[in-house]
Formats: sequence, structure tokens, C-alpha cells
Amino acid sequence: MHHRIVFVAILGWLLLAPSQVLAQRRPAQFESLEVGRLIKIRTVNHGLHTGRILRVTSDTVFLRPERGSSTVATAAVDRLWVRGTATKRGAVIGGAAGAALGGLLFAYTSYALCDAARCGVDPGVTVIGLATGAVFGAITGAVLGAMAGQWHVHYP
Repeated sequence: MHHRIVFVAILGWLLLAPSQVLAQRRPAQFESLEVGRLIKIRTVNHGLHTGRILRVTSDTVFLRPERGSSTVATAAVDRLWVRGTATKRGAVIGGAAGAALGGLLFAYTSYALCDAARCGVDPGVTVIGLATGAVFGAITGAVLGAMAGQWHVHYP
């Protein structure tokens, strides 16, 4: 009989412990949010709140939307996005596009400037075009991405 009581107690603890750990961790996700940062929150009842952070407590996020004010309980948050930049995304897209354009341009130039006796695309020049295009494209894409806004998932 004693073993059953111990077994039921351990089973009960195992079932309740994950929810208690999650409840303790959830506020830590919100403590890293900066005051004044633009965020978007979707709650468990599918309500959507967007605004700048006024302050964050252990159980509530206080927002300043375009009009008035809003409070959201951290326990009700289903997903949270933070407004940031698209620098990395811009660099990747720009680098790929620049590499393709640079490779084609240098390959065409090497073919167009070849002598009549021996015409062809120089692979070495094409590789230089790929690398040069990738570098300039990545830099251009990163600059443009830094100027553009993008929502980043912060929670979960």
C-alpha cells in the first residue's frame, strides 16, 4: 500500500512539474524586452496586440498602441514578435543575386573580349565574377535590409 502512495505522488509530481517549469520560464522570455521596442503579441484567444513596450512585469506586458494603452497577461501570450531589421536576409539575398549577376557578366565579358582564334568562356574570370558579385551584392543587400523592417519571433 505504501508503494502505491509513493507511486501516485511521483506520478502527480511528474504531471504537474512541466507546467510549473513552463510557468516559471515564461516571464524570463519577457524580461529581455526593451522599453520602447515595437512588438506584436498574439494571445491564446487569438487576440492581436501591437504597440511599443511601456514596461514588463513578471505577469503583465504594458503596451502603448497607436491610441490608448493595453495590458496583456504573459500567461495568455501564444506568440510574440519583435520589430527588427532584415540585415541578414538582405545580405543573403543580395549575395546570391550578386553572385549570379557577377558570374554571368564576367563570363560574357571573357567571351566577348576573346581573340578570334580561340573563343570561349574563361572559368577563372567567371569565378572572379561570382566572388566579386557575391561580395558587392551582400553588402548592398545588408544595407538595404538594415533600412527595412521585419518581424522576428521572440516567443516561443
